[in-house]
Amino acid sequence: MKKLFLSFAALFCAAVSFAQPAKQYITPFAQPDHEDWIYKCGETAKVSLYAVMENHLMPETEISWSYGPEKLKAEAEGKVKTDRKGFATIEIPGRREPGFTTVKVSVVHDGKTYTNMTNISYEPYSIEPTTTLPEDFTEFWEKAKADAAKVPMVTKVVWNAEQSTPDTDVYYVKIQSYRKGNFVYGVLSVPKNSPLRNSEGKLPAILRLPGATVTGYRGPSDLAAHGFAVLEIGIHGIPVDQDREMYNALVSGSLGGYATMVLENRDRFYYKRVYMGCVRALDFICSREDIDTSRIAVYGGSQGGMLSIVTAALDRRVSAVVAYFPAFCDVTGYYYGRSGGWPHLFLDRNEPSLQEKIAVSKYFDTVNFARFLEVPGHYCWGFNDIVCCPTSTFSAYNVIKAPKELEISRDSGHWLYPVYVEHQIQWLKDRFSVSR
Repeated sequence: MKKLFLSFAALFCAAVSFAQPAKQYITPFAQPDHEDWIYKCGETAKVSLYAVMENHLMPETEISWSYGPEKLKAEAEGKVKTDRKGFATIEIPGRREPGFTTVKVSVVHDGKTYTNMTNISYEPYSIEPTTTLPEDFTEFWEKAKADAAKVPMVTKVVWNAEQSTPDTDVYYVKIQSYRKGNFVYGVLSVPKNSPLRNSEGKLPAILRLPGATVTGYRGPSDLAAHGFAVLEIGIHGIPVDQDREMYNALVSGSLGGYATMVLENRDRFYYKRVYMGCVRALDFICSREDIDTSRIAVYGGSQGGMLSIVTAALDRRVSAVVAYFPAFCDVTGYYYGRSGGWPHLFLDRNEPSLQEKIAVSKYFDTVNFARFLEVPGHYCWGFNDIVCCPTSTFSAYNVIKAPKELEISRDSGHWLYPVYVEHQIQWLKDRFSVSR
């Protein structure tokens, strides 16, 4: 349980901003000899090791190195000294099967250790998932949707004068969800002068789904500035306009480690109501007269990427997907001896109810929803993501049969360079543009 809580805490911290990490005083590097960092199975990788201090290479400097399967124990380790130009080289044997090998490097300077890592890929587009599709997967989710649809969609929409701007109206919304008394809360941003309005004056909409965090939200959404109506929701059934102190208390208390709550029971597992809440959020979007229901996208990263794929698979009203480094992909990976997706389940083969939890996870694994996608998607992640590791995300991407585009930011971890965010937005604008 301690490992699971720490895993949740790590993703919570990353999900707050997805910001590029601060630069180190000294940064060691492991640079593969293939520009794309991709190798064929069995192919030896030649890796240049070097360290940079204040933009200068460090000659005759000792670099410690290790390599092994992604997220697992190192297979080999050693030390090497850079030459007078500041470089050293090691060779890494090729993997026998598709996947990733992690190369870790470190330098000690003035008593402080500086570290870095590089994930080398072996035929990533051939990675297959370890999870399997339950025979009654579709039946289970069709029943869940039918039961949730019986609950009236009682809503409350309140305009927020403080957060509204001359260009965008901001509303706080409350939507009754999968059972009476349970609500989805969010912030709706509606641009006033959008070039994306159709001939009837209706807007394309984005359902923006959150990373693994417990927090509030403010408007207007940055995506609204590009002409989209945006509904950004929380998933925990609590208002999103409260003080930070309340959310911190929930993270430390009743919602700590929520991503694994009641995993042994498919009807009570935490994410069942979350998935149904996402569908109910689409009900709300489609109920608005100012929305063009033929142009609805889901958008999110990490847990939000997971929920984007899940929601698009569950609801045919979605016409486009933007998902970056999606979570909960191939979570059975560790059980089968390789890396798995966040929240890094099944590391302990002696944990209680293990087989029951594995069976339930298959009904919620992003991979099994990705199999049912029918709409175009834009995807993005980095090779060096240690939270939603690329073995897991490729496991989901490779089963998608719908039109898809993948941008790889090789050296990024659980964050995106701004240019990739720009690409996502432009992809959506191109897809939802209107002819005048």
